Amino acid sequence: MARLCLKARPTAPQLADRLRPVDGVWPDGLELYLAAADLQTPAHVDAVVARLDEAAARVPAGFAWLIEGPVDSLDGADFDVTRQSPADALVVERLAELARRIGAQAVNIHVIAPSPDRGRLTLETRMALLERARPFLGCFVEQMQAAGAVPTVEHMPPVLRMRRADVAFTPIGMAAADLCWLCERVPGLKVLVDTSHAGLYLNARRHHAPDAPFAWTDDLFRFTDRLPAEAPDVLGYVQSFGPHLANAQLSNASGLLGEGAAYADGELDLDPIVRWLDQHTAHIVTETLEPNNDSADLMRDALRRMRAALQ
Repeated sequence: MARLCLKARPTAPQLADRLRPVDGVWPDGLELYLAAADLQTPAHVDAVVARLDEAAARVPAGFAWLIEGPVDSLDGADFDVTRQSPADALVVERLAELARRIGAQAVNIHVIAPSPDRGRLTLETRMALLERARPFLGCFVEQMQAAGAVPTVEHMPPVLRMRRADVAFTPIGMAAADLCWLCERVPGLKVLVDTSHAGLYLNARRHHAPDAPFAWTDDLFRFTDRLPAEAPDVLGYVQSFGPHLANAQLSNASGLLGEGAAYADGELDLDPIVRWLDQHTAHIVTETLEPNNDSADLMRDALRRMRAALQ
């Protein structure tokens, strides 16, 4: 059975909000999503650890800590598994240090090569970038395993907002085949599946875009049409990772841009997906976007609904 977790930035208000029981029952763990600012210097990492050490004194025995790496990097650019940047390498190094110091169960980063340039959306660029990502991800696996954490990678939606309402695109990381290809060539690498990202990507594949068209829609559809065939629904997409699957993030989705929707507010029936994930992953993390990040009302509702679906 999977452990059902909430999600937070490692800030004092968000930790105080998340680390309390939901309907009298504690969540099984917490995934910490980081920004580059949290890793900027060793002193910043120390400050995060100090807050988490204080928080850990309040949680039940066996509480799980997970880490999600940033989509920005330490040089002010976007994190990118293909650009072979010292700044991105330092992000991984500091993620490993944090994981070791807090005893994290897993560390997740994104298979992403973001750019607003739609001319990069070609099969040739995709294969070149997948090859270029292999050494970086090999180092990621080595460092996370040395820190005692499972190294996972996450697939991406068709339109990247980069946590700043941006519009960018990645030639790699949308298709399930991309992550399976990497896991087969980077021993020890595992997958974290995101139901919202999967729903948005499958919508792009079938040109289901009630929130479009935009100037970029045709270029995006031409590219997704050429990617390897996928299962027709999110449950099939999730199942396609097979033995590579480790953890999951769960929220609803709609159209091409409706990411991180509340559990019952979207186009996906999440109950059967939750029931399958419960038997095939170690952790399921609520991934709903909150109107106020310091108050995880939608995440707690998602946690209640997951518990109900599993009863």
